[in-house]
Amino acid sequence: MTRHDPDPLPSRLKHLIAAQFRLDRPELDKIPDHAPLIGGSLGLDSLDALELAICVEEQFGITIQSQAESLHAFASIDSLTHFVGARLAAKAECASGQSAA
Repeated sequence: MTRHDPDPLPSRLKHLIAAQFRLDRPELDKIPDHAPLIGGSLGLDSLDALELAICVEEQFGITIQSQAESLHAFASIDSLTHFVGARLAAKAECASGQSAA
C-alpha cells in the first residue's frame, strides 16, 4: 500500500536517489524517511553523497556550500527534504524580492 504524500518533494528526492543509484523504487519507499542515507540500509557512502550533492544541485538549482551543510542535508530523506525545501523557498523569496524592486 502506498501512502499519498501531500508534499511532492520527498517523493521527487526518492525518485532522484533511485535513478541516480539504480535502486528499486519500491524498496526505497520501504525505508523510513528518517533513516540514514549514508551508511544506512541504502548502502550509500561518501562518494555517493558527493554524486547525490551534484545531482541535487543540478536538479534544483541550489548550492550546498560546506561539508557541514552537506553532512546535515544528507543525514536522511527528511533532512534532505527540509534542506532543499528551505533553499527553494529562499530562492523564490529572493526572486520575488528582485522582481518587486
